[in-house]
Amino acid sequence: LIGISIGSQGSVIGTLKGKIVDVILSDSSNREVPTVVAYGDRERTFGDAALSTAKSNFKRTVISPNRWLGLQRDWSFIEEEAKYANIKPTFDSHNKVGFEIMYKGEKKIYTSESLMGLYFEKLKKNWHREGIDTKEVVVSIPDYCTVHERKAMLEALQIADLNCTALINESSAVSLAYGLLRLREFDEKKPRVVGFGDMGHAKTTIFFGTFTQKLMKVVSVSSERFCGAREFDYIIAEHVAKDFAAKYEQNPMKNQKCKLRLLDAVAKIRKMLTVNKEGTISVDSLMDGEDLVYHL
Repeated sequence: LIGISIGSQGSVIGTLKGKIVDVILSDSSNREVPTVVAYGDRERTFGDAALSTAKSNFKRTVISPNRWLGLQRDWSFIEEEAKYANIKPTFDSHNKVGFEIMYKGEKKIYTSESLMGLYFEKLKKNWHREGIDTKEVVVSIPDYCTVHERKAMLEALQIADLNCTALINESSAVSLAYGLLRLREFDEKKPRVVGFGDMGHAKTTIFFGTFTQKLMKVVSVSSERFCGAREFDYIIAEHVAKDFAAKYEQNPMKNQKCKLRLLDAVAKIRKMLTVNKEGTISVDSLMDGEDLVYHL
């Protein structure tokens, strides 16, 4: 049995060996496989390979296709999600979210389900490489997912010829991991109440669980779809872009390639600021030959 934790930025594959969860590494020997699908002139790439060309091949690169699974045309937050996409989303004849991409000389709409299906195919090759031949998987999904989104995730897994034995909410997955590691600490009858906070790349979840030696239960969950690291990055990037535009009369957030370079620089400085009090966002020749230097 394989466990897959699907994130907006990357996914982690694990399998149980004895009593230890063993993480299956990516092609680049990383614990996380970037959730990215890209189309070249003659081939598709996934994960690390797709991410490495995201800035130069942004018109044919879909980042976080899982964020679009099962979304409906009339949902109010479609435009909010679209501002983080490399490619403007559209809808196919079956009202499924897709992205119009040129591949092998033909332009067509690839749905988020088909893109995630291809991505799961790539993940499957990773565990096959380790000698694990199974189609049985358990997949964790955000607590906010609707019935439409859950059905779309199952469809993507079917495209990859995977048998999903369970779709498990992330709050339940975290609670199980916490409980199993501390089982001996719990009372047989009196439950321990524990609160958890999980901020990811694109969402935040707060939840409470109760634990005894025989029972784990998630009792309360609140999940925000648009509150994560990327939202902080975007706000900072917009602020820096306004300063740049005031100096040079050019706004890098209006140019997709410049926007991606700026967001990448902001993400790097955000990580640095977790251990430093200040830092400098620096991008050489960001737009029209002008360098960006901004101190935080």
